[in-house]
Amino acid sequence: MAHCDVTIDGLANARDLGGLERADGSTTPHGVFVRAEVLDRVTPRGWDALRDHGVRTVIDLRRPDERSGGVPDDIDLVVVDLDGDERHFWEPIEADGRWGTPLYYLDHMRDLPHRLSEALAAIARADEGAVLFHCGAGWDRTGLIAAVLLRALDVTTDAALADYLQSFTNAEAMTALHARTFHVDERHAILTRHGHTAESAFRSVYDRLDLDEWLRTADISDDTRRAITTWRGAVPASKP
Repeated sequence: MAHCDVTIDGLANARDLGGLERADGSTTPHGVFVRAEVLDRVTPRGWDALRDHGVRTVIDLRRPDERSGGVPDDIDLVVVDLDGDERHFWEPIEADGRWGTPLYYLDHMRDLPHRLSEALAAIARADEGAVLFHCGAGWDRTGLIAAVLLRALDVTTDAALADYLQSFTNAEAMTALHARTFHVDERHAILTRHGHTAESAFRSVYDRLDLDEWLRTADISDDTRRAITTWRGAVPASKP
């Protein structure tokens, strides 16, 4: 079963992470997590659709200088700078283009664990209801959080890859909606320089994403760990 596209007036790269196949043959639950791009163009009708979908919390993963727009008063907004300003980390990644691909994910988790920890803690603390998390394109930073959440429920590599590739499929519609490029050709060119396709890059990263080990060593609370590994209580906790 594939993921569930969410039709929202003002979004072109939104999807519910439910319906993705797990290693045990079950699927991820709907109505827990929604990923998306920038929300500036969401119309009142779009916000009504998000409310109908159960969204009660929005987590903005962008840098402070990117922040724009807002959310309705009845939706909680949490801002988390997932990138951070650690130039020693970002300069080489920006120089070789990995920032626009999954190829930086594992390094980010290893070198900037506090950034991911903060985002996961925000997810854990969110009030009851679905959580929508987003960045600018809903592609890279949003993709890192999505990969972690999918790995937490042992979503198969093929299913997680299909979710990642959906952003490529949606890129043309995003360009039309937001009136800017999302650099699809550049992304492919950078991946080629690193010896990858979009498919092979994501597979390589996702297959090596050892979330259990990261959770054991990261500075996160038991409540956060439990919220992530049970998708906020939507699935039973795994036996120790």
